[in-house]
Amino acid sequence: MTFCFKIITQTIYFDLGNLDGGYFLDKPVLDALDNEIIRLLTEDGRMSIGELAKKLNVTAPTIRSRIKILEEKGLFKVSGLVDPSRHQDMITALVAMSIQSKGQMDQIMDKISRLPNVAWAGVVAGRYDMIAEVVCVGGKDELYQFTTETILKIGNVVRSETFIIMKSRQNWLRLPEGVGEI
Repeated sequence: MTFCFKIITQTIYFDLGNLDGGYFLDKPVLDALDNEIIRLLTEDGRMSIGELAKKLNVTAPTIRSRIKILEEKGLFKVSGLVDPSRHQDMITALVAMSIQSKGQMDQIMDKISRLPNVAWAGVVAGRYDMIAEVVCVGGKDELYQFTTETILKIGNVVRSETFIIMKSRQNWLRLPEGVGEI
């Protein structure tokens, strides 16, 4: 049995035969227009609302409304990105950590992701429990302080290993909070 719901300006179909335990809204379903808006803004984050509307053959208010909804639901964000290889003292590194979580892995991940210099943190499978991307504009001294002092203040990091990005391609990144002038 299939039901159709009209939500705001988006039609979402649910096949009730495939529901597991009655939960069917775990992840939002984006329609073709939402996906096209995201694709175009990913290519050029400064594209105007008018240009988006023209390319997608819809009105400017429709584009504004869709972008607002995507942002409010945390599904999309427009942000300025930098190329770390073009900044002399900027170091990016992946810091892999073994965590003593005691059932609190999500809370620990939240703490680590809010540390200065952390672009993102994620729980991983494998030898380590968590990896964080770290951006340091103060060179290796700042990275050293992060790995020997800052993450240890969390109290749950048992061991860490740091992988400095020596060279990369297409590594545009958002500067995390705590990063000063570049």
